[in-house]
Amino acid sequence: MILGCLILFSSNLYCQKKKKLISNKATYYHDRFENRRTTSGEKFSQKQYTAAHKTLPLNTIVKVTNKKNGRSVFLRVNDRCPRKGVIDISKIAAKRIHLHQLGSSPVTVEVLGDDYLDLWAKQDEIFEMFDRKDLNDSLRKEYLDSVIFSKENKVQENFLFTYYVRLATAEGKFQAKTIISQLPDKYQDRAKSIKIYNENFYYINIGPFISRETANLAINELKKKYPLAHLIKNKEK
Repeated sequence: MILGCLILFSSNLYCQKKKKLISNKATYYHDRFENRRTTSGEKFSQKQYTAAHKTLPLNTIVKVTNKKNGRSVFLRVNDRCPRKGVIDISKIAAKRIHLHQLGSSPVTVEVLGDDYLDLWAKQDEIFEMFDRKDLNDSLRKEYLDSVIFSKENKVQENFLFTYYVRLATAEGKFQAKTIISQLPDKYQDRAKSIKIYNENFYYINIGPFISRETANLAINELKKKYPLAHLIKNKEK
């Protein structure tokens, strides 16, 4: 009951903060465009959350919602679509919002800011958690909206983003920075060194992860080089 009220509260407040909304038709890229250069100069990939639009500025983050089922996905505009009123999306994005039929489907496009880049980058992890839950599309949309809202207002931070990996303990800040710099790219941006109170040692934490399962996947990978890596919650000191 408390969780339901929290989701409803966060969703209602989120709706008050919505950005520019556009009604569009959505299509998805043909496979023949794989690895071709986009307008931004990047190579197109069906596995990336990107889109093409006629007028939206390149690198704009948008939230695209399938009007037929309410499912949403974050996309970054990196290409141009010649057709007015159409947003062309990657196959992974089409899959996430169940946009499988041929032709075009009605969607809403919500223009967001750069502060949503981190959520855009974490989508696979978010969808993995939501799709494991027994949620209908309407409730799934409320969960996703609550995640967006929490980015600015921290309402849901402790509900979703609670798990961290304690990688190691470093002797001094320089050693901590060295260890972080040697991590795989996908972990470097999420790693932080935390000074142990009144000591010259630093914990190295990686996170947040939105579920215990995804944190444990990271631990299993990192333990090959850092055998003491273990799970913690809420940035435990």
